[in-house]
Amino acid sequence: MAQKGLNHAHIMEVAVKLVEEKGYDHFSLRELAARLDVRPASLYNHIDGIGEINTAMAVKAAELLNRALTDAIGDREGDEAFLAAARAYRSFADGNPEIYKALIRMPASEDTDIRRAAFASFEPLRAVIKGYGVAERETIHFLRALRSAMHGFVELTSNGFMQRDTIPREETYELLIRGYLNVLKGMAGK
Repeated sequence: MAQKGLNHAHIMEVAVKLVEEKGYDHFSLRELAARLDVRPASLYNHIDGIGEINTAMAVKAAELLNRALTDAIGDREGDEAFLAAARAYRSFADGNPEIYKALIRMPASEDTDIRRAAFASFEPLRAVIKGYGVAERETIHFLRALRSAMHGFVELTSNGFMQRDTIPREETYELLIRGYLNVLKGMAGK
Protein backbone atom coordinates (compact mmCIF):
# COMPACT_ATOMS: atom_id res chain seq x y z
CA MET A 1 0.00 0.00 0.00
CA ALA A 2 2.97 2.37 0.42
CA GLN A 3 3.46 4.82 -2.42
CA LYS A 4 6.96 5.29 -3.76
CA GLY A 5 8.28 8.82 -3.69
CA LEU A 6 6.11 9.90 -0.78
CA ASN A 7 7.57 13.07 0.71
CA HIS A 8 6.43 16.25 2.40
CA ALA A 9 6.18 18.29 -0.81
CA HIS A 10 4.10 15.64 -2.58
CA ILE A 11 1.79 15.27 0.43
CA MET A 12 1.18 19.02 0.48
CA GLU A 13 0.57 19.14 -3.28
CA VAL A 14 -2.06 16.41 -3.02
CA ALA A 15 -3.55 18.07 0.07
CA VAL A 16 -4.06 21.33 -1.86
CA LYS A 17 -5.83 19.46 -4.65
CA LEU A 18 -8.03 17.65 -2.16
CA VAL A 19 -9.00 20.87 -0.44
CA GLU A 20 -9.90 22.41 -3.79
CA GLU A 21 -12.04 19.36 -4.65
CA LYS A 22 -13.61 18.52 -1.29
CA GLY A 23 -13.57 21.88 0.43
CA TYR A 24 -11.49 23.27 3.26
CA ASP A 25 -13.98 22.15 5.89
CA HIS A 26 -14.44 18.65 4.44
CA PHE A 27 -10.84 17.59 4.10
CA SER A 28 -9.44 14.77 6.26
CA LEU A 29 -6.16 12.98 6.77
CA ARG A 30 -7.95 9.72 6.04
CA GLU A 31 -8.93 10.99 2.57
CA LEU A 32 -5.43 12.31 2.00
CA ALA A 33 -3.93 8.94 2.92
CA ALA A 34 -6.37 7.17 0.58
CA ARG A 35 -5.50 9.53 -2.26
CA LEU A 36 -1.79 8.86 -1.64
CA ASP A 37 -2.45 5.11 -1.33
CA VAL A 38 -0.92 4.88 2.15
CA ARG A 39 -2.21 4.16 5.63
CA PRO A 40 -3.15 7.29 7.60
CA ALA A 41 -0.48 6.48 10.19
CA SER A 42 2.15 6.55 7.43
CA LEU A 43 1.51 10.26 6.88
CA TYR A 44 2.94 10.97 10.31
CA ASN A 45 6.36 9.89 9.03
CA HIS A 46 6.29 13.04 6.90
CA ILE A 47 3.94 15.52 8.59
CA ASP A 48 2.95 16.42 12.14
CA GLY A 49 -0.76 16.23 11.44
CA ILE A 50 -3.70 18.21 10.13
CA GLY A 51 -2.39 21.38 11.80
CA GLU A 52 0.72 21.31 9.67
CA ILE A 53 -1.38 20.86 6.54
CA ASN A 54 -3.64 23.75 7.52
CA THR A 55 -0.58 25.92 8.09
CA ALA A 56 0.94 24.90 4.76
CA MET A 57 -2.39 25.62 3.04
CA ALA A 58 -2.51 29.08 4.62
CA VAL A 59 1.05 29.86 3.56
CA LYS A 60 0.32 28.66 0.02
CA ALA A 61 -2.86 30.78 -0.10
CA ALA A 62 -0.91 33.84 1.08
CA GLU A 63 1.67 33.29 -1.65
CA LEU A 64 -1.04 32.94 -4.29
CA LEU A 65 -2.79 36.12 -3.12
CA ASN A 66 0.51 38.00 -3.18
CA ARG A 67 1.10 36.83 -6.74
CA ALA A 68 -2.44 37.80 -7.80
CA LEU A 69 -2.05 41.29 -6.35
CA THR A 70 1.43 41.73 -7.80
CA ASP A 71 0.30 40.63 -11.25
CA ALA A 72 -2.76 42.89 -11.15
CA ILE A 73 -0.74 45.92 -10.11
CA GLY A 74 1.98 45.30 -12.69
CA ASP A 75 3.34 48.67 -13.82
CA ARG A 76 0.30 50.59 -12.64
CA GLU A 77 0.61 53.36 -10.08
CA GLY A 78 -1.69 55.36 -7.84
CA ASP A 79 -5.42 55.01 -8.34
CA GLU A 80 -5.10 52.48 -11.15
CA ALA A 81 -2.85 50.25 -9.03
CA PHE A 82 -5.18 50.50 -6.03
CA LEU A 83 -8.29 49.61 -8.03
CA ALA A 84 -6.52 46.78 -9.88
CA ALA A 85 -5.35 45.27 -6.58
CA ALA A 86 -8.78 45.54 -4.96
CA ARG A 87 -10.39 43.88 -7.98
CA ALA A 88 -7.71 41.17 -7.95
CA TYR A 89 -8.45 40.44 -4.29
CA ARG A 90 -12.09 39.74 -5.06
CA SER A 91 -11.22 37.77 -8.17
CA PHE A 92 -8.77 35.64 -6.17
CA ALA A 93 -11.31 34.96 -3.42
CA ASP A 94 -14.13 34.19 -5.88
CA GLY A 95 -11.91 32.03 -8.09
CA ASN A 96 -10.28 30.07 -5.26
CA PRO A 97 -12.93 29.83 -2.55
CA GLU A 98 -11.46 26.87 -0.67
CA ILE A 99 -7.87 28.15 -0.80
CA TYR A 100 -9.19 31.55 0.28
CA LYS A 101 -10.72 29.93 3.37
CA ALA A 102 -7.25 28.68 4.31
CA LEU A 103 -5.95 32.24 4.09
CA ILE A 104 -8.77 33.72 6.13
CA ARG A 105 -8.48 31.03 8.77
CA MET A 106 -4.70 31.34 8.91
CA PRO A 107 -3.90 30.58 12.51
CA ALA A 108 -2.56 33.33 14.69
CA SER A 109 0.87 32.08 15.45
CA GLU A 110 4.37 32.88 16.52
CA ASP A 111 5.56 30.67 13.67
CA THR A 112 7.90 32.76 11.53
CA ASP A 113 6.73 31.27 8.22
CA ILE A 114 3.08 31.97 8.98
CA ARG A 115 3.74 35.52 10.14
CA ARG A 116 5.94 36.23 7.13
CA ALA A 117 3.35 34.79 4.71
CA ALA A 118 0.49 36.70 6.33
CA PHE A 119 2.39 39.97 6.07
CA ALA A 120 3.59 39.26 2.53
CA SER A 121 0.13 38.39 1.22
CA PHE A 122 -0.86 42.05 1.32
CA GLU A 123 2.55 43.63 0.73
CA PRO A 124 1.78 44.66 -2.88
CA LEU A 125 -1.32 46.58 -1.77
CA ARG A 126 0.52 48.02 1.25
CA ALA A 127 3.17 49.38 -1.15
CA VAL A 128 0.48 51.04 -3.27
CA ILE A 129 -1.02 52.68 -0.18
CA LYS A 130 2.39 53.88 0.99
CA GLY A 131 2.77 55.48 -2.44
CA TYR A 132 0.09 57.96 -1.39
CA GLY A 133 2.39 59.22 1.36
CA VAL A 134 0.24 57.96 4.22
CA ALA A 135 2.06 57.42 7.53
CA GLU A 136 2.73 53.84 8.66
CA ARG A 137 0.18 53.84 11.48
CA GLU A 138 -2.59 55.14 9.21
CA THR A 139 -1.54 52.69 6.51
CA ILE A 140 -2.08 49.82 8.92
CA HIS A 141 -5.49 51.15 10.00
CA PHE A 142 -6.53 51.73 6.42
CA LEU A 143 -5.36 48.33 5.22
CA ARG A 144 -7.17 46.58 8.08
CA ALA A 145 -10.40 48.42 7.29
CA LEU A 146 -10.08 47.82 3.55
CA ARG A 147 -9.36 44.14 3.98
CA SER A 148 -12.32 43.81 6.35
CA ALA A 149 -14.62 45.46 3.81
CA MET A 150 -13.37 43.40 0.87
CA HIS A 151 -13.61 40.17 2.86
CA GLY A 152 -17.08 41.08 4.06
CA PHE A 153 -18.21 41.62 0.49
CA VAL A 154 -16.70 38.33 -0.65
CA GLU A 155 -18.22 36.45 2.29
CA LEU A 156 -21.68 37.93 1.79
CA THR A 157 -21.79 37.24 -1.94
CA SER A 158 -20.42 33.70 -1.53
CA ASN A 159 -23.23 33.03 0.94
CA GLY A 160 -25.88 34.11 -1.54
CA PHE A 161 -26.49 37.71 -0.58
CA MET A 162 -26.69 40.59 -3.07
CA GLN A 163 -28.54 38.56 -5.71
CA ARG A 164 -30.90 41.26 -6.94
CA ASP A 165 -30.70 41.18 -10.75
CA THR A 166 -31.46 44.87 -11.21
CA ILE A 167 -28.35 45.98 -9.30
CA PRO A 168 -25.20 44.09 -10.31
CA ARG A 169 -22.84 43.08 -7.52
CA GLU A 170 -19.92 44.35 -9.60
CA GLU A 171 -21.31 47.88 -9.36
CA THR A 172 -21.63 47.54 -5.60
CA TYR A 173 -18.05 46.31 -5.27
CA GLU A 174 -16.81 49.20 -7.42
CA LEU A 175 -18.68 51.62 -5.16
CA LEU A 176 -17.04 50.00 -2.15
CA ILE A 177 -13.46 50.12 -3.40
CA ARG A 178 -13.81 53.57 -4.95
CA GLY A 179 -15.17 54.80 -1.61
CA TYR A 180 -12.08 53.44 0.10
CA LEU A 181 -9.92 55.03 -2.56
CA ASN A 182 -11.53 58.38 -1.79
CA VAL A 183 -10.83 57.85 1.92
CA LEU A 184 -7.21 57.04 1.11
CA LYS A 185 -6.86 60.15 -1.01
CA GLY A 186 -8.38 62.22 1.78
CA MET A 187 -5.90 60.75 4.26
CA ALA A 188 -3.11 61.67 1.88
CA GLY A 189 -4.47 65.19 1.36
CA LYS A 190 -5.00 64.63 -2.36
